Amino acid sequence: IFSSLTAAPGAMAASPLRARRAPGLRTPWAIMAVLVAGRAWTGPLGQLERKVLPSSVPQSSRRNFALVFPVLATASAASAEDVVKTPSGTLRALSGLATAVLKPIYQIEAPLQAGSYDQAAVRERIQRDVKGSPVVIYSYSLSPFCSQAKEFLDSLGAKYTEIVLGPEWLPGLLDDEGAAVRAELGKMTGQTSMPHIFIGGQSVGGLFSGTPGLVPLQEAGE
Repeated sequence: IFSSLTAAPGAMAASPLRARRAPGLRTPWAIMAVLVAGRAWTGPLGQLERKVLPSSVPQSSRRNFALVFPVLATASAASAEDVVKTPSGTLRALSGLATAVLKPIYQIEAPLQAGSYDQAAVRERIQRDVKGSPVVIYSYSLSPFCSQAKEFLDSLGAKYTEIVLGPEWLPGLLDDEGAAVRAELGKMTGQTSMPHIFIGGQSVGGLFSGTPGLVPLQEAGE
């Protein structure tokens, strides 16, 4: 699923580089050589080079190092993998606890908070929204789970549309519209917690749980 929805990830992180000293060559210059050559050989390392190398280093020196150390650059490039920003293990543990304890409460509280609303109109809007983008994430602006879900999608290079329902689910923080969407999502999918992610118009649940959840989906290689 992800391969069809993602573009090439942006910034990548390389493994720590350990440069051995050579006669007349100091370690910082060896590291510089790897980074500069990496710019010529691999695009992502070029981004790292621009962050690490001082702007005062002459362009001629950059080119010379790129020519002298292509082997080092190739080795460095081989060790640089697409880095997926794995969400916090602590949040994952809390998610399991929250799902077990809070889900039954949410299912009762969400429709009560929403009150009376035009169910057909809200459902039609949701269906239109989730089909309008390859990936859609319903979120709260203050939720760490939502923040990490977006960081996770960003690290995968996914193009997504975010729909913010409000700061959080607590009464007084959701307006009538956000509460109605949350309640209707619960009726449609059984999930009233956020984030709620849809891929290809289908609900996959939240960050760690659901059908099957964003992280479990990626871990399964789907």
